[in-house]
Amino acid sequence: MFFAHANDDPVTPLSSAMLYAALKKNGVPAELHIYAAGGHGFGMRTSDRPVSAWPARCGDWLKARGYLTKK
Repeated sequence: MFFAHANDDPVTPLSSAMLYAALKKNGVPAELHIYAAGGHGFGMRTSDRPVSAWPARCGDWLKARGYLTKK
């Protein structure tokens, strides 16, 4: 499971951090990114903030797990 959150989102990333910890404890592949800024809905728009790189980071994770391959 891949998680991407912004720390300044009013929806706290704490529950996802707890889920991430539970996944890792049970051997489930997971990666958690909490960006300092991005607000709510950052995935719906691009910006000059590091949070805008989350789709590429997710792609990297998917490729590393073997879920994405070139045809």
